[in-house]
Amino acid sequence: MLNRQVRRLQGKPKSQEERKKAVERSKKATAKKKAEKKLPGRILQFLREVRAEMKKVIWPSKEEVVNYTLVVLITVCLAAGFVYLLDLLFSKLLTLIIA
Repeated sequence: MLNRQVRRLQGKPKSQEERKKAVERSKKATAKKKAEKKLPGRILQFLREVRAEMKKVIWPSKEEVVNYTLVVLITVCLAAGFVYLLDLLFSKLLTLIIA
């Protein structure tokens, strides 16, 4: 395993031109990060990412939406009916026990 100094020496550019390019890249990256830290930049970045994700979405067809809606409504009605019957049963049992 290499220590930090050896890693730094291996990663350093060798020629003067390469060093200048590395410094320029570093400055550009720093400037970009600073711009992204500002609120308008962050909002724009967020909106760009939202737009990219929305392009990936597979939207259901109208027929699928209608079918899913019917399934949900029927399930809710059945659950409500079941709860109503349980409530009715328990209220009758309590009336018999208390009265």
